Amino acid sequence: MPSRRLSTLCVEGPRVRLRLHAEADAGPAFALLAGEDRILRWLVWDGPATAEELGEYYRHACFDGEYARDFRLALEERTGGRLVGSLTLHFGGHPGQADIGYWIGVPFQGLGYGREALQLAAHLAFAHLAAHTLHARVFVGNEPSRRVLERAGFTLVRTVPGRILKQGARIDDWQFVLLKSDWRRHFGSFRPEQETVTWHTFAFDPLEDPPRPFPHG
Repeated sequence: MPSRRLSTLCVEGPRVRLRLHAEADAGPAFALLAGEDRILRWLVWDGPATAEELGEYYRHACFDGEYARDFRLALEERTGGRLVGSLTLHFGGHPGQADIGYWIGVPFQGLGYGREALQLAAHLAFAHLAAHTLHARVFVGNEPSRRVLERAGFTLVRTVPGRILKQGARIDDWQFVLLKSDWRRHFGSFRPEQETVTWHTFAFDPLEDPPRPFPHG
């Protein structure tokens, strides 16, 4: 059946660019992520076994499943183009609601890239992807991510004990939400410095070359 899909996506802030992932991102991402406990300890996912595994995931930057849609985005420095991290917007379950997941490479943490990327992602979701609510989940104790989310306008709504099972242990998580109405109230004047978002319509067969699901962020 006909489907509308992003063909071009690029939104830029003063220092960060968000764009659709490409297979070529696998090498730089693997170098930042693989075996890096300072990142992986806070993710549901245990990390990639190979760069090729990441490449397969990034090759399907717009993933259309039967009940869900993912937008897999690269975070890169606007000047120099170095990969900073990765961000996923996951739509599934309830129309207009998306989950956001992300990671930032250790050399780029604490520099404000995460907050800027979240602002760009919120603008993208609300202005172009018909979202009215964004959700984010963070392991309890991940104070840097909590601060980034709160500075980007997210509100902590509850703590869920033992929601995540990771390496045999139950982990509590914080659940955050950002409503479109709150975004407009607090950041109504926010605009990317540059943005290009275009769509095309095509005949899409969901059974043809189905992409393999992969954890978010």
